[in-house]
Amino acid sequence: MSTVSQPLKRAQLGLFQNKIKQYGNNVPFSLHKTRRTWLPNVQRKRFFSETLQDYVQVKVTTAALKTIKKVASLRGTVAPPADMSLQKGGIDNYVTQTNAETLGWRGMQIRTMVRDAQEKSTQSESSPSTTTSKKTPSSSRIVRYARRMAARTLGFRGLASAEETLRFMKDRKFEQDRRLPQIISTSTG
Repeated sequence: MSTVSQPLKRAQLGLFQNKIKQYGNNVPFSLHKTRRTWLPNVQRKRFFSETLQDYVQVKVTTAALKTIKKVASLRGTVAPPADMSLQKGGIDNYVTQTNAETLGWRGMQIRTMVRDAQEKSTQSESSPSTTTSKKTPSSSRIVRYARRMAARTLGFRGLASAEETLRFMKDRKFEQDRRLPQIISTSTG
Protein backbone atom coordinates (compact mmCIF):
# COMPACT_ATOMS: atom_id res chain seq x y z
CA MET A 1 0.00 0.00 0.00
CA SER A 2 1.51 3.32 -1.06
CA THR A 3 1.02 6.48 0.93
CA VAL A 4 0.04 9.63 -0.87
CA SER A 5 1.17 12.92 0.58
CA GLN A 6 -1.66 15.13 1.78
CA PRO A 7 -1.48 18.86 1.10
CA LEU A 8 -0.48 21.00 4.02
CA LYS A 9 -3.34 22.57 5.91
CA ARG A 10 -1.46 25.84 5.91
CA ALA A 11 -1.21 25.56 2.11
CA GLN A 12 -4.90 26.43 2.05
CA LEU A 13 -4.09 29.78 3.67
CA GLY A 14 -1.68 30.93 0.97
CA LEU A 15 -0.53 30.45 -2.61
CA PHE A 16 1.57 27.27 -2.36
CA GLN A 17 1.22 26.08 -6.00
CA ASN A 18 0.93 22.38 -5.03
CA LYS A 19 4.13 22.42 -2.97
CA ILE A 20 3.89 19.92 -0.12
CA LYS A 21 5.94 18.65 2.79
CA GLN A 22 8.45 16.09 1.51
CA TYR A 23 9.95 13.18 3.43
CA GLY A 24 13.25 11.40 3.08
CA ASN A 25 16.41 10.26 4.80
CA ASN A 26 19.72 11.88 5.63
CA VAL A 27 22.31 9.29 4.66
CA PRO A 28 25.78 10.16 5.98
CA PHE A 29 29.05 8.37 5.23
CA SER A 30 28.32 5.79 7.96
CA LEU A 31 25.07 4.87 6.10
CA HIS A 32 23.03 5.35 9.28
CA LYS A 33 19.75 6.72 7.88
CA THR A 34 18.01 9.48 9.77
CA ARG A 35 14.44 10.39 8.83
CA ARG A 36 13.80 14.05 7.99
CA THR A 37 11.33 16.36 6.26
CA TRP A 38 11.61 19.25 3.84
CA LEU A 39 9.12 22.08 4.07
CA PRO A 40 8.25 24.38 1.16
CA ASN A 41 9.99 27.75 1.09
CA VAL A 42 7.18 30.06 2.24
CA GLN A 43 7.44 33.87 2.20
CA ARG A 44 5.02 36.61 3.22
CA LYS A 45 4.60 39.03 0.33
CA ARG A 46 2.47 42.02 -0.64
CA PHE A 47 1.28 42.20 -4.23
CA PHE A 48 -0.42 45.18 -5.83
CA SER A 49 -3.76 44.17 -7.33
CA GLU A 50 -4.64 46.27 -10.36
CA THR A 51 -8.36 45.60 -10.16
CA LEU A 52 -8.63 46.08 -6.40
CA GLN A 53 -6.29 49.10 -6.51
CA ASP A 54 -4.78 47.91 -3.23
CA TYR A 55 -2.07 45.65 -1.89
CA VAL A 56 -2.91 42.02 -1.07
CA GLN A 57 -0.79 40.35 1.60
CA VAL A 58 -0.46 36.59 1.29
CA LYS A 59 1.86 33.70 2.19
CA VAL A 60 3.39 32.42 -1.03
CA THR A 61 5.95 29.76 -1.93
CA THR A 62 8.93 30.77 -4.01
CA ALA A 63 7.60 28.60 -6.87
CA ALA A 64 4.32 30.54 -6.92
CA LEU A 65 6.24 33.81 -6.52
CA LYS A 66 8.34 32.94 -9.56
CA THR A 67 5.19 32.26 -11.60
CA ILE A 68 3.59 35.54 -10.49
CA LYS A 69 6.75 37.46 -11.35
CA LYS A 70 6.89 35.81 -14.79
CA VAL A 71 3.34 36.95 -15.44
CA ALA A 72 4.11 40.42 -14.06
CA SER A 73 7.37 40.79 -16.00
CA LEU A 74 5.29 41.66 -19.07
CA ARG A 75 4.35 44.78 -17.21
CA GLY A 76 7.80 45.61 -15.85
CA THR A 77 6.76 47.27 -12.59
CA VAL A 78 5.75 46.12 -9.13
CA ALA A 79 4.32 49.46 -7.99
CA PRO A 80 1.09 50.74 -9.55
CA PRO A 81 1.93 52.53 -12.81
CA ALA A 82 0.32 55.78 -13.88
CA ASP A 83 -1.31 54.34 -17.00
CA MET A 84 -3.47 51.39 -15.94
CA SER A 85 -4.32 50.46 -19.55
CA LEU A 86 -0.81 49.02 -20.00
CA GLN A 87 -1.40 46.44 -17.26
CA LYS A 88 -1.12 42.74 -18.08
CA GLY A 89 -0.44 40.21 -15.39
CA GLY A 90 0.58 40.14 -11.76
CA ILE A 91 -1.43 38.66 -8.92
CA ASP A 92 -4.78 39.31 -10.64
CA ASN A 93 -3.84 37.37 -13.75
CA TYR A 94 -2.25 34.55 -11.73
CA VAL A 95 -5.29 34.11 -9.50
CA THR A 96 -7.84 34.25 -12.32
CA GLN A 97 -5.98 31.83 -14.62
CA THR A 98 -4.74 29.24 -12.11
CA ASN A 99 -6.67 26.04 -11.40
CA ALA A 100 -8.92 26.23 -8.31
CA GLU A 101 -7.34 23.13 -6.76
CA THR A 102 -3.91 24.73 -7.02
CA LEU A 103 -5.03 27.98 -5.41
CA GLY A 104 -6.52 26.76 -2.13
CA TRP A 105 -8.88 28.71 0.12
CA ARG A 106 -6.94 31.99 0.27
CA GLY A 107 -6.31 31.98 -3.48
CA MET A 108 -10.00 31.43 -4.17
CA GLN A 109 -10.84 34.27 -1.76
CA ILE A 110 -8.54 36.62 -3.69
CA ARG A 111 -10.01 35.35 -6.98
CA THR A 112 -13.56 36.16 -5.89
CA MET A 113 -12.50 39.61 -4.68
CA VAL A 114 -10.82 40.30 -8.05
CA ARG A 115 -13.77 39.01 -10.09
CA ASP A 116 -16.25 41.03 -8.04
CA ALA A 117 -14.15 44.16 -8.58
CA GLN A 118 -13.93 43.43 -12.32
CA GLU A 119 -17.70 42.97 -12.57
CA LYS A 120 -18.29 46.16 -10.62
CA SER A 121 -15.94 48.12 -12.89
CA THR A 122 -17.57 46.75 -16.06
CA GLN A 123 -21.03 47.62 -14.71
CA SER A 124 -19.94 51.16 -13.87
CA GLU A 125 -18.37 51.57 -17.33
CA SER A 126 -21.53 50.55 -19.14
CA SER A 127 -23.97 53.38 -18.53
CA PRO A 128 -27.76 52.84 -18.61
CA SER A 129 -28.12 55.22 -21.59
CA THR A 130 -26.29 52.80 -23.89
CA THR A 131 -28.60 49.83 -24.32
CA THR A 132 -26.72 48.12 -27.13
CA SER A 133 -23.47 46.53 -26.05
CA LYS A 134 -21.27 44.91 -28.67
CA LYS A 135 -18.72 42.32 -27.74
CA THR A 136 -15.31 43.09 -29.15
CA PRO A 137 -13.58 40.08 -30.68
CA SER A 138 -10.36 38.87 -29.13
CA SER A 139 -7.05 39.76 -30.74
CA SER A 140 -6.45 36.15 -31.78
CA ARG A 141 -9.76 36.14 -33.68
CA ILE A 142 -8.84 39.39 -35.44
CA VAL A 143 -5.43 38.00 -36.44
CA ARG A 144 -7.00 34.76 -37.69
CA TYR A 145 -9.55 36.77 -39.71
CA ALA A 146 -6.79 38.90 -41.26
CA ARG A 147 -4.77 35.80 -42.17
CA ARG A 148 -7.86 34.18 -43.71
CA MET A 149 -8.66 37.32 -45.76
CA ALA A 150 -5.05 37.56 -46.96
CA ALA A 151 -5.11 33.90 -47.99
CA ARG A 152 -8.37 34.36 -49.93
CA THR A 153 -7.04 37.43 -51.74
CA LEU A 154 -3.76 35.69 -52.58
CA GLY A 155 -5.62 32.55 -53.72
CA PHE A 156 -4.47 30.22 -50.94
CA ARG A 157 -6.49 27.68 -48.99
CA GLY A 158 -6.37 27.94 -45.21
CA LEU A 159 -4.37 30.71 -43.55
CA ALA A 160 -1.67 32.95 -44.98
CA SER A 161 1.69 33.18 -43.23
CA ALA A 162 2.49 36.16 -41.03
CA GLU A 163 4.75 37.73 -43.69
CA GLU A 164 2.12 37.31 -46.40
CA THR A 165 -0.56 38.78 -44.14
CA LEU A 166 1.57 41.83 -43.31
CA ARG A 167 2.39 42.35 -46.99
CA PHE A 168 -1.33 42.08 -47.85
CA MET A 169 -2.30 44.58 -45.14
CA LYS A 170 0.38 47.08 -46.22
CA ASP A 171 -0.76 46.84 -49.87
CA ARG A 172 -4.38 47.28 -48.83
CA LYS A 173 -3.50 50.30 -46.65
CA PHE A 174 -1.56 51.81 -49.56
CA GLU A 175 -4.59 51.37 -51.85
CA GLN A 176 -6.91 52.95 -49.29
CA ASP A 177 -4.56 55.91 -48.80
CA ARG A 178 -4.40 56.36 -52.58
CA ARG A 179 -8.22 56.23 -52.99
CA LEU A 180 -9.01 58.49 -50.02
CA PRO A 181 -8.23 61.85 -51.74
CA GLN A 182 -10.38 60.80 -54.73
CA ILE A 183 -13.31 59.92 -52.49
CA ILE A 184 -13.02 63.19 -50.55
CA SER A 185 -12.83 65.31 -53.73
CA THR A 186 -15.91 63.62 -55.27
CA SER A 187 -17.98 63.97 -52.09
CA THR A 188 -17.19 67.70 -51.64
CA GLY A 189 -17.49 68.65 -55.34
